Amino acid sequence: MSEYHPLPHLAPVRRVVTGHTPQGKAIFSHDDQLQLVNPRPIPADTDPNTIAGFSLIHRTHGYPVDLQGPESELSNENLARAKMASGDIISEIVDIPPGEGQRGAAYLHRNHSLEYGVILKGSVQLILDDGVEKTLSEGDVFVQRGTMHGWKNVTDQYCRFMAVIIPSNPAKTGAGEELPVTKIPGLTD
Repeated sequence: MSEYHPLPHLAPVRRVVTGHTPQGKAIFSHDDQLQLVNPRPIPADTDPNTIAGFSLIHRTHGYPVDLQGPESELSNENLARAKMASGDIISEIVDIPPGEGQRGAAYLHRNHSLEYGVILKGSVQLILDDGVEKTLSEGDVFVQRGTMHGWKNVTDQYCRFMAVIIPSNPAKTGAGEELPVTKIPGLTD
C-alpha cells in the first residue's frame, strides 16, 4: 500500500466475505479488519483528526460480476476509482473528519457514476453546486446520480458512511451536453 497512508486513529471495519469450496459448499473466505487509509500524502505537521479515511470493502472486475473473482478485488490497492474504465463496481467505507468543508470550501466534485450510500455513524451535510445542503444522519441513505457535490461535517465527530459506486454514462444537460468529471486527488486521477 505504498500509495496509501494508514490512519490508525480511525476505527477499523470488520469485513466478512463468503465464497465456495471447489465442491460448491458455502464458506467464509475472509474475516478481517480493514484499516482506513488516505490516498494523498499527509504532511508531518497535519492533525490526523482532519484527514478523511477510505477503505475498500470490495471491487468487482467488470460486470456481470464473477463470483469467483480474484483476491485483488479485496485489496485497498484497488481503491483508486480511476481504474473504473472496465466497469468495476466499488463498495467502500468513507470517514469524513470533523470540520471537513468548514476549513475552506467543501471540495465539489462529479463522478460518472451512480452511488448508493448509507450513513453508518454521525452526520454530514451533502452540498450541491448551487449551495443547497441536506443534512444526512445515521441510518439515512443517499442516491448520487452524477451530480456536482461535496461533503461538509459540522460536528465534532467523524461521520462514517458506506457507498456502492457503479460506473455510469456521463450526466448530461437538457441540451445533451456531457457534464465533466472532476478529479479527486489520489482517488480518481
